[in-house]
Amino acid sequence: MFLLPWSKVKSKADLVNLIFWETERSFPEIDPLRKAVMEEFRVKDSPLAPVWRRYKGRFWEELCVWALPGRVRKVIEERGLVLSPLFGILSAGDLIPNYDLTWEDRYKGENLSSFWRKHLRSLVGELLRGKVVVDLLGRRERGVIEIPEDCTVVRFEYYRAGRKVRNTQAHRAYTLRYMVEMNLGLGDLHRINFLDYEVKEVREQGRRVVVILGGEGEYI
Repeated sequence: MFLLPWSKVKSKADLVNLIFWETERSFPEIDPLRKAVMEEFRVKDSPLAPVWRRYKGRFWEELCVWALPGRVRKVIEERGLVLSPLFGILSAGDLIPNYDLTWEDRYKGENLSSFWRKHLRSLVGELLRGKVVVDLLGRRERGVIEIPEDCTVVRFEYYRAGRKVRNTQAHRAYTLRYMVEMNLGLGDLHRINFLDYEVKEVREQGRRVVVILGGEGEYI
């Protein structure tokens, strides 16, 4: 499974003239919570666009899902889990409306980050239990969910000309694209490369794996 980042910046492109509740969507068991949040913040439930098109932060812009081969897009849609302060958790292919909420917006006496962390604990625990999880989240989103201890979690660090990269959104997007396009598994992490970045080291500490990539940063 791939854990993919939320984006504060959204595209206004509406591709589907349906109501959210009429679509096939992931995790309908949390629909009552979603509906209550939407009503509280008066979010319109139509028209819609896929998550990978609606989200417009740099990760999603560099990922360019719309330009990827159909096979690659399908894998990202089916295995990509995306957090949302409005919907809690989604699959990357779910259809959603435009909205402006952030994790810091207040709801029922707490921010939406705390609200969803509490309500997603059981769902995420069952969903990820025992799986290999490629964590491409930003630091902010990592506080929203609890990854089960029995998961093997893969994370990445990037170094540009020997210095650690702080804003890694583009790097994470290229990493995901390469992994999916090349169908890489846990034993293939050393093969990841994109632009002038390549794997320098794979550190394994029990069920936690950190992949170190380095490059000169001539392109990103």
